[in-house]
Amino acid sequence: FSGWSLDWINLALGYLPYLRRFYAPADARAAFIAVRDAAAGRGGHIVAIPRDNLPVLGRAGSGDPLWNAGDAWTPVTAYRAHAGAVTAILAVGAPSYLAGAAADRAAAQGVPVDVFVVNGFPLEDGFLQGLAARYRTIVTVEDGLIGDTQSGTRGFAGLVATAVAGSGVRLAHLGITDPRIAPSEHFVKVWEHFGITEDALLAAI
Repeated sequence: FSGWSLDWINLALGYLPYLRRFYAPADARAAFIAVRDAAAGRGGHIVAIPRDNLPVLGRAGSGDPLWNAGDAWTPVTAYRAHAGAVTAILAVGAPSYLAGAAADRAAAQGVPVDVFVVNGFPLEDGFLQGLAARYRTIVTVEDGLIGDTQSGTRGFAGLVATAVAGSGVRLAHLGITDPRIAPSEHFVKVWEHFGITEDALLAAI
């Protein structure tokens, strides 16, 4: 996995024809469910094990864990849901906790935002198109290469942009655009360098 470096989501999507599932768990509890699901199925599987210092995602209000040991694996988990939301954040893997925090801050300012954690691929047929029919703005966040104006949009951002093209939905993408120079002391420092932060998500909302 480490050899895939920042291109891991692009590689995951490229591997899909040969896999039953690619898992991108957002915390340790989601990783447990992913490994159990992989062990229960036949075919190729890749589990991108998350960092061990990620916070465990909790439900809004109660703080109860988003996943429990007996839960079935699903490609997407609703993380935050607010009545009247016209904006959704789609988060892949590790940055999911930032999406939840940004949505909580937006809600405190009277702006309802829904958040979905993408647990892996493939997604269910029609999922992204369904979001395009429901929301006016979709924001994606991932800690992988999403391209730039010269290379075009890649990664999960590219998948979403392609799926909702022509729908009129406003898109904003947070990810890594130019990986040539960046700090390496801690993943949070890398994220801050590339604008993968709560503040950036709030601005995109």
